[in-house]
Amino acid sequence: MRFAVAVAVAAALQLVVYLQVGTWIGTTALLAIAYIVLTSLGAGWFAARRSALAGGLSALVGAAVYGVVSFFRPAAAGMSALDLLAWESRLLLAVIPYVILGAMFGAIGGTLRRRVLGAARR
Repeated sequence: MRFAVAVAVAAALQLVVYLQVGTWIGTTALLAIAYIVLTSLGAGWFAARRSALAGGLSALVGAAVYGVVSFFRPAAAGMSALDLLAWESRLLLAVIPYVILGAMFGAIGGTLRRRVLGAARR
């Protein structure tokens, strides 16, 4: 249960950044990537187990939700369900680097949790 909540909350937080993808230029792009990385780290922290998977899934689910949400915006008027499927598949292939970063930082979040809470128990 904790795993699913960690992934869902991190994905919802990442949706905020994905909805601003048009402004990802220069320094803003670096800040957006840092935001995705930090939310993935948080997903790994709160998931406790399978922290790398939680971090990677949070980036993937966030992008998938962004694809669905953007399909219902005015710019997508007149598109069919097949267009949504094609858009989602292209989008999910494009976010693979973010998924890899999310998995790496999710693992770091899980490691930090084990170290911090392990030290607190001593």
